[in-house]
Amino acid sequence: MLVLLLAGCSNLRPNVSPPIDVRLIPDDCANQTRIVNWLESQSKGEWNEHVAQIRGRIWHLRYTCNPV
Repeated sequence: MLVLLLAGCSNLRPNVSPPIDVRLIPDDCANQTRIVNWLESQSKGEWNEHVAQIRGRIWHLRYTCNPV
């Protein structure tokens, strides 16, 4: 009975999508603003361990598209 109870409770997690692989996002300078805005919205979600990867990708996109 305990096993059934534990198995049933494991399915109560809310539906959350897995984190995106930010390395797959292209360096699309024409859509830089949209991509950066979307990435910033993703960094405020449940996957706090991936915030550094998202911030790094934003920095890379800005650096690539806006060279000094």
